[in-house]
Amino acid sequence: MLVFRSISRRFPIAVALTALAVLACANPPAVTPGGGQTADAAPSGGGATPAITPLPISVTDAKYGSLSARTAPGARCQGSLRISVGAYGDAPPDTLPGQTADASGIVTWSYPAPRVPSGTASYTVRCQGDSASETKTGVFTIPTHPIVATSLTVRVTADTPPGEQFNPDPSLVPLRDASVARIRATLAAEWKSATRGLGSLLVDDHSADITMFVVAAHGTSVHRRNPADDSQDMLIYVSGELGVRSVENVVAVGLHELGHIWCCYGPEANDTGHWATKQASPGLYGVDKYGLMTDPVTCVSFGSVLSCPNRFSDREMVALGFTSFPPPAPDPCITQALSLQSQITTLGVQIHAIEAQYPRGIPSSIYDDYVAMVSQYNTLVGRRNSLPCDPS
Repeated sequence: MLVFRSISRRFPIAVALTALAVLACANPPAVTPGGGQTADAAPSGGGATPAITPLPISVTDAKYGSLSARTAPGARCQGSLRISVGAYGDAPPDTLPGQTADASGIVTWSYPAPRVPSGTASYTVRCQGDSASETKTGVFTIPTHPIVATSLTVRVTADTPPGEQFNPDPSLVPLRDASVARIRATLAAEWKSATRGLGSLLVDDHSADITMFVVAAHGTSVHRRNPADDSQDMLIYVSGELGVRSVENVVAVGLHELGHIWCCYGPEANDTGHWATKQASPGLYGVDKYGLMTDPVTCVSFGSVLSCPNRFSDREMVALGFTSFPPPAPDPCITQALSLQSQITTLGVQIHAIEAQYPRGIPSSIYDDYVAMVSQYNTLVGRRNSLPCDPS
């Protein structure tokens, strides 16, 4: 902003008249070769110093996650933010890196914008030119940001979680890193399958709804929430109550803790956020039959394959906010196991009928058929038992 100052000077009348007489007798102005006249020389001392024009700057866009300003091309600018953060989760940056305005005078910052409590935040932009600088401040609104299962963003990290006391175990670092890599690679697909194709999840390192801290230590995995500001995060320990987990079990625990964003409350739940009683859900079998939100989350080993629960039950789908949903998608392994079980049951009935008919021994006329049926029965049982799933 230019500043104009009015300077009032008073001189005695006699001095003013004398000055007028001197001016009347003064020589005419010198003429330049081009026909123009030279300006009178500025008086030495006492003259007004020319005003310095401040650097122009205006903020063109300010919202959570981005900040833009227009200034003089080539000006060097920095930004800072003041944003209230919650007790849990990530925080946006306090300072924005220095930038040089482009040929149009534009500087733009895009910065991580994790979920924080809604409210009013402020910014400061300071730009420096060759001979002037300017600072602009202002405010912007951080809107309410509910977390929904149909559009969930998650940051998965091995960073140290804030406000948590634990004893790091260097021997668990490889498992932690492998778990982080597996979760990053599979969590989106696992979430979609767990929610019967209705949920959507994106692993996002910058502006996530919630952060999943994977910890190289022994401890109890937990979803943390502060009721005062609704800030949330989750801690996934790679070694839990039953000892060191497998990578597959860590992924299952991650799904379980994500479920705690919405589940479980009400008369069917206990004070730890789990179902008080197990309830089989139609279309789910084996480790999945009760859903994901029972305590503890357990996995079953089928030889070298570890099967962990990774499907939400009907009542959990309701808790997640789905008002209508399809039955669980058929699991190919379960489908095969149920088919084998049906054949086993049919053969078993036939074998027992023969044995009941001939309690003193199988007649030679049907003995070979009987032996073939028993052999086929045992083969089917072996195939069913070798499958990495439980059709119960």
